[in-house]
Amino acid sequence: MKNNKTINLGKGINLTLIPEEKFKSNLVSIYIQRLLDKDEVTMNALLPSIIKSGSEKYPSAREMSIHQDDLYGVSIGADSSKRGETQVITFKIISTDEKYLDEKIFKQVVEFLNEVVNHPLVIDGGFKEEYVAIEKENLKNRIQSVINDKGRYAIERAREEMFKDERYGISDFGYLEDIDKISAKSLYEHYENIMKTSPIDIVVEGNFDEEEIVKIISNGFNFDRDEIIDIPRADFTKKVEEVKVIKEEMDITQGKLVMGFRCNVDYKDEFKYYSLFVGSNVLGGGPHSKLFVNVREKESLCYYIYSSLEKYKTSMFISSGIEGQNYDKTIKLIKEQLKCLKEGKISEEEILNSKSAIISSLRSIKDSIGGASDFYFSQSMGGTNTSVEKIIEMIGKITVEDIVDAVKDIKLDTIYFLSNNKEA
Repeated sequence: MKNNKTINLGKGINLTLIPEEKFKSNLVSIYIQRLLDKDEVTMNALLPSIIKSGSEKYPSAREMSIHQDDLYGVSIGADSSKRGETQVITFKIISTDEKYLDEKIFKQVVEFLNEVVNHPLVIDGGFKEEYVAIEKENLKNRIQSVINDKGRYAIERAREEMFKDERYGISDFGYLEDIDKISAKSLYEHYENIMKTSPIDIVVEGNFDEEEIVKIISNGFNFDRDEIIDIPRADFTKKVEEVKVIKEEMDITQGKLVMGFRCNVDYKDEFKYYSLFVGSNVLGGGPHSKLFVNVREKESLCYYIYSSLEKYKTSMFISSGIEGQNYDKTIKLIKEQLKCLKEGKISEEEILNSKSAIISSLRSIKDSIGGASDFYFSQSMGGTNTSVEKIIEMIGKITVEDIVDAVKDIKLDTIYFLSNNKEA
């Protein structure tokens, strides 16, 4: 099996090659890192859709589509996401592997992506007003959709309250009140600055000749670069002085309870982090978990319940849908199950089921093109660079004692409850 390779292209740009012969496609991804910042997060959320709407050479959706068809139906995607305290803007282009075609197109594919990313459509010093207006409305709808999805809204609000004085509390969707302040010109000027100063990762996944690909990528992208910003590592430890309790009311039928915990584990200590990961799965990772069995099944206190980890802040959230009258009892029982986990009261079946679920999820990373690109970019971003295979091997070795050591410093930080029950 060929190994992944990362090459520094200079000027804050890294190229990662992921050889994979089982797909009939090749994928090129560009990851642009920005520190989460309230002053620019809404602009960053707007940019992906605007950039892929048109370029200097292909100024309309029709002309973009015709050229994509000329390249055997290449597909372009763009989005922004939050990873720890970093906002990542991503552009992707997926094309048919040349061995299935009568001509070589990869060079043209890279040139097309470069055209879209480095030569966006600019009119009178700004993005096209029409495109900006459309994407502003789309972003407003996306933010509103989070508010309408009460489970998701509750998690976002819990994060916002728990990390109120930290970058992680900033929403990567942006803020409704900031959208109308953004002009086509100011947005373009911001994009120019981003492209000059942000760390950039280019990841190529698929079946390719390494030497040829490096040459095509090196010559195909013409990024205009300046002094590159530093993306510092997010703080992952914090002493909890007092548990915050936030209760909000809304016109809903089912209460949403979210409990946020500080885990105080360094994710760069990979064995300890993955021991924590297994512990979180034992606690609330699925039908086999302590929370599901004891809170949902035995006591019938909730409609759903699960735990999830945020790697770069090593924080854990437990989310549940409950009736208002079950608020106190549910919290008490969740605390009891966490105490059992800390005391090592973990059955052989619980640990085996958790490991099996995690390993199955890790193996599925390579089931479709793009999974490995995102995984290895995240590894690189965190400075860990460990392969899927090594992580699976690590998880196989984790014992109950390892889990106890990893979860011992978990502390409850925030309780957030969304309901329409004033008595809750």
